Amino acid sequence: MSYTLDTNILIGLIQRYPRDIFPAMWDSIEATVAAGESCICEAILREVHRGGDDLHDWAKNLQGFVCSITDEELVTVAQIGAAHPGWVQGQLNEADPFVIAHAKAEQSTIVSEENRKGPGAEDKNQKIPNIADEHRVRTIKFFDYIRAYGWQF
Repeated sequence: MSYTLDTNILIGLIQRYPRDIFPAMWDSIEATVAAGESCICEAILREVHRGGDDLHDWAKNLQGFVCSITDEELVTVAQIGAAHPGWVQGQLNEADPFVIAHAKAEQSTIVSEENRKGPGAEDKNQKIPNIADEHRVRTIKFFDYIRAYGWQF
């Protein structure tokens, strides 16, 4: 199984699980990256850059963590944009179509803390799990990711 991590997972690591207190968690995530099982797409790296240098530097310098955008992914991003023209609004949700497109291309599972919106939600209120469902991409929460590996801290 492979995983594509959303921005909120990385931000949550910094805010809730700082490396000086939870080093084993960080080491475990880094081990999945080294094994080619966890990654982020380039668009996530751009979002992380807006949030602070430490997280951006860690993500950028973690060998194999950042995956380049492919032509196949750009096709999916365009399809998402056409189907949900109000979803991305400037920087709001900017990376989300790329997360879905990458996970679809890699046949990976998205790890995100976003919750599905109910039926009839306007495009501007859509969340990754809603749009991922349309592309048959699985989404899970961070604790489900941890449980999938059987980690305990």
